Amino acid sequence: MILFRYLSREVFTAMAIIAFVVFVIASGSRMSRYLSDAATGALSGELIGWLLLYRLPGFLELILPISFFLAIMLAHARLHVDNELQVLNSAGFGEGRLIRLTLVQSLFVMLLTSLIVFWLRPAAELGIQEVKASQKSMTEFDLLIPGRFQVLNSGSRVTYVQSLSEDQLLENIFMTERAVDDPSDDAKVVTMVAASGEARLDASGDRFLVLQDGRRYRSVSGGKAHQVIVFEEFGQRLQRDQYDIESAEVRERSLGALLQAPDRAAWAEIQWRLSLVLMIPILVLLAVPLGRVEPRDGRFSRVAPGVLLCFLYLVLLSGARSAVTEGRFPVMPGLFSVHLGFLILAVILLNAGEKSLNWFKTVQKR
Repeated sequence: MILFRYLSREVFTAMAIIAFVVFVIASGSRMSRYLSDAATGALSGELIGWLLLYRLPGFLELILPISFFLAIMLAHARLHVDNELQVLNSAGFGEGRLIRLTLVQSLFVMLLTSLIVFWLRPAAELGIQEVKASQKSMTEFDLLIPGRFQVLNSGSRVTYVQSLSEDQLLENIFMTERAVDDPSDDAKVVTMVAASGEARLDASGDRFLVLQDGRRYRSVSGGKAHQVIVFEEFGQRLQRDQYDIESAEVRERSLGALLQAPDRAAWAEIQWRLSLVLMIPILVLLAVPLGRVEPRDGRFSRVAPGVLLCFLYLVLLSGARSAVTEGRFPVMPGLFSVHLGFLILAVILLNAGEKSLNWFKTVQKR
């Protein structure tokens, strides 16, 4: 029991550090994209926090198995480098017992991953749909940022508002866009300037941007002819936002709903969720032989080939999932064929001697 606690502390400490680093990188990349969209007015800044929260289970379902795999490699490699395993072997503690203890540790990670893939992520996908619905219900008026030129309406309109008061009144408005009344002639440009404006709701529920005290210029690019209209009040219907938030309907379904669905996409999703759990003990069997390093090589000597192997595992699972969904691969064995292949590879590596694993050192040097 003392040895189990010692090994568990080594593995789970390394796992926590790796998971935190990978999570910060992944969430930071996603957040930078959302911030960029919010800065251009394509996404409401109020929704960024909710989007990141709902994306969290999707990050963790991949981060946990990968970080556990790398943690086992690093923890076992440190035991080899410090000659601790050699001492344990002389006391009768062989690699077989080490594998059994590591598999017991993996039960905790499998339980946590199961909780995420079978409950948290479907619930999070429903949350993403709610955020998506909130974004779709917004109009260009809701996404305006004072003091900034914004490209709206799928790139056909540029809008500038100098200020936006607390009661949602716009001041000093500039708008320019291509004319849409004649689709065959996209050279016509309409420009409007107004002293003020506000959003109004009509009886049917549509929102309009009502401009006051302004001018409307209509001209042809490259030509001298133009039209000027001076208005006291001008109304323009506000379109719903078209910003696309990535989501997939099949990911929202619970396991029970997926089992009742006969389509291939549902079976591919079921196998994907099971695969994220089943790959954990297989990764354990792969990590143990990869953790056999010589003291002079250092504990990080096989990290690079280990990462490549884990990445290949996930890529093949993702490819098999797409193939099953599209009908290019049978539902059975489906994704389980990838697990079988890596299980065979793990058995081969476990039974291989140190000389047989030296090619990993070659990969690391390259």
